[in-house]
Amino acid sequence: MSSYAYQDGRVWVQEKKFEPYKLLLPYGITDVTDPVGGLNPVREPDPAKRRSTVVVDVLKGEPGLPGFSVETRLNKTLNYMLKLKNQLTNWQVHLGACGRPDNYNASEIGLSWDAVHRGDLSIDRVAQIQGDDTPIAKSVPFTAEVGPIPIDFELELLSAQTIVETEAVSDMAFIVEECDDISTQHEPGDNGYAVTKTLAGSPVNVANVHYTVNGGTAWPECSARPFEGGEDISSIVLIGDKNDHRIIVSRGTTDAGEPAEIAYADVTVMGTTSWVLVDVGTVDGQYITHLFLLDWNHIYAVTDDGYVYRSSDGGASWTAKLSLGTVQFNESSWLRHGIGWVGGDSNTIYLTKDYGESWSAVTGPTAGSGDAIDTIHVTPDGTVFIGNDAGEMYGSYDDGTAWTVLPTQGVTPIAIKRIRGLDDSHLFVALNIAGPLGRVLRSTDGGAQFQLWSLNIPTNVGLNALFVVDPNYIYIGGEPQGSSAFITKASSQIQAIPS
Repeated sequence: MSSYAYQDGRVWVQEKKFEPYKLLLPYGITDVTDPVGGLNPVREPDPAKRRSTVVVDVLKGEPGLPGFSVETRLNKTLNYMLKLKNQLTNWQVHLGACGRPDNYNASEIGLSWDAVHRGDLSIDRVAQIQGDDTPIAKSVPFTAEVGPIPIDFELELLSAQTIVETEAVSDMAFIVEECDDISTQHEPGDNGYAVTKTLAGSPVNVANVHYTVNGGTAWPECSARPFEGGEDISSIVLIGDKNDHRIIVSRGTTDAGEPAEIAYADVTVMGTTSWVLVDVGTVDGQYITHLFLLDWNHIYAVTDDGYVYRSSDGGASWTAKLSLGTVQFNESSWLRHGIGWVGGDSNTIYLTKDYGESWSAVTGPTAGSGDAIDTIHVTPDGTVFIGNDAGEMYGSYDDGTAWTVLPTQGVTPIAIKRIRGLDDSHLFVALNIAGPLGRVLRSTDGGAQFQLWSLNIPTNVGLNALFVVDPNYIYIGGEPQGSSAFITKASSQIQAIPS
């Protein structure tokens, strides 16, 4: 990787959703802070020594908000700072000497901040004394709700991993929390699961659950299979850490005379699974198309006939929260303050703002009328993204009142399979083009641009699954390639932003 100097930095700002970042040439960014919270010792009397104490624990306090300062020559740029008084904006710094400085995609690495508030602006002089040519500079503080987030603009996908199964990968889930105990250290994305569909002629015509403990290098099968032969696994979620977590999988095939079904396993050793089967609802022939885990008390399942179920006990029992009984739902996406979106066939969209207690139908994009919404994703700022089986992608930041067409730059998709992200700005899209051939789009500006990304994607015949570990670390999975299920990943090699 190249070396950088401060003069290589370029400052970009975004003022409105779905509008590209603008380059601010006469600006610089200094005083970057990334608070982690103060450490406070917990003391108890020392049993071995009178009038002494020992530290028995260390508690971390709540971190403050991240921030930075913007430096600028005052003469011609004061008006812009004044304009930002009551306006939320997004900011980025790009580092790298390659390419034109006014090309957003020319840099190699960067930092981003979302939902940025301007601090107090004081001006000591707004007019220059005649004959005084001393440069006038101004430093203005900003506070962000999210950031700083490193961006690796040169992130690349690795070669596909060999899995001794010829079935399609339908979904994936990974442990994304870091372990803070040095004795059992593991990185986010090291440990996870992939589930498959069934395929007659594969080694066994039974859907499998595979796992990895080494960041996707190897994918052995779990010790037991949750469902019977010929039954797909449509989705998987997990909650917990490496040595104590629960995984939940859903049957993705109808079973005549039986209701929808999930299976869960409480895992203390990766790969060792003992499954508990649970009926979901009472509608015979129904099956689950997608699971979404918000937390232990809010796990949602959507079905092939327009039902939404919720579990408040880690998947042990389920209650219907929406019962259309007609159109198929394909995915749901939820936020922690109760907002949930569901998308399905025939451009069907529903929205709840109270964890599913009440629902309202949302009119989908006019151009997408009749198309199946295969994927739906809502970001923390409330922006919702949808992709359909006609290869179209849309976004809305006003609860679906208006929809913006989002261009898929560099490709002509035949289907948008998955849209995923962890914050407001960094999004990935798994899609298929004619062939079929799976490709990945990436946005680092909240959906204003979705660029064709990572031209080195391994040979494949279509994608189904996408999991984002962090803004620079993803897994994708898809249809079997040759005699192996298809999984690959991209993870950044950036260890620190150069100074």
